[in-house]
Amino acid sequence: MKSPITGKEASLHCELSSLTFRKEKFEYYWHYYLCEDSGEKFTTDELDELGISQVHNQYREKYRIPFPEEIRQIRQMYDVSANKMSEILGLGTNAYRLYESGEIPSVSNGRLILSVKDPAAFIRQVQASSHILTEKEVKKLVLKAEQIIAENVKHIWDLLFLDQIFENQAPSAFNGYRRPDMEKISNMIAFFDSKVKGLYKTKLNKLLFYADFLSYSRTGYAISGISYRAIQFGPVPSQYQKLYVKLCDDAKLSIEQIEVGNGNYGEVISTANAFDASSFNENELKTLQDVCEVYGKMQTSALVDASHLERGWIDNAQSKSFISFQESAFYLLRR
Repeated sequence: MKSPITGKEASLHCELSSLTFRKEKFEYYWHYYLCEDSGEKFTTDELDELGISQVHNQYREKYRIPFPEEIRQIRQMYDVSANKMSEILGLGTNAYRLYESGEIPSVSNGRLILSVKDPAAFIRQVQASSHILTEKEVKKLVLKAEQIIAENVKHIWDLLFLDQIFENQAPSAFNGYRRPDMEKISNMIAFFDSKVKGLYKTKLNKLLFYADFLSYSRTGYAISGISYRAIQFGPVPSQYQKLYVKLCDDAKLSIEQIEVGNGNYGEVISTANAFDASSFNENELKTLQDVCEVYGKMQTSALVDASHLERGWIDNAQSKSFISFQESAFYLLRR
């Protein structure tokens, strides 16, 4: 970034600061450029947005207010418009649409929206709104919710297995404020498989880690919704063995044992489907490409060694605990 004062290159800095939102103070990492010659600090719209996102995310997490993506997905579950959802929940005419666009609901409205993720609760809200809905609309919406209940019962074991894979499903600092998304995870692996020759499981674990944490350091959000732990061989998806079993069961990938010499074997991962770029936004795609460019070319042993230098691993390796995105991502050695 060029300094607007001297026109010379300015260096990016990061320091802990605080910001008040809705009468509460939250700590966040303030990013700014420093003009070395003049000593002046300046920011960009992207850096300002990164700071605001950190504060808003902490507020949503503290009060369990759903994120825009969650709010949109809840509505789409029942195949209703944003305006109709506002009517059903007794919100302002455009309220639901605004919440999907990023406006933060009040605590009470946020919890109301989150409650109707349960189809039975949605049915109760629809029935309570029968005075503003037509009889046909009530029947259609109740039928849709009942179908979802039936589908959940039918796939109960899959849902329970996902609970075991993703120990932190609600957006939080431990999954980069993203709900776990199996489709996105599958596509991330397909991307790395298309770029890295001989995608060993150990290497894939590190590439996923760097992709999610690099994304968070740039935008305040991870890509996949995976939580990571610090173990002996570096940071890894917290339940990566179960994750890969599930993806194999779903025919998304296959794992082959390959002899690597001296009687040792490694597990090479291959994906069944081609990479689908439509699952990602522009920032996410660039992050995947940057990770592949820097870390994808490294030998697995060198990549493991590099991950041992990251603050997220150093701070959590002894306890083998979850790695906080908020406390670790901004300290990545290569950003």
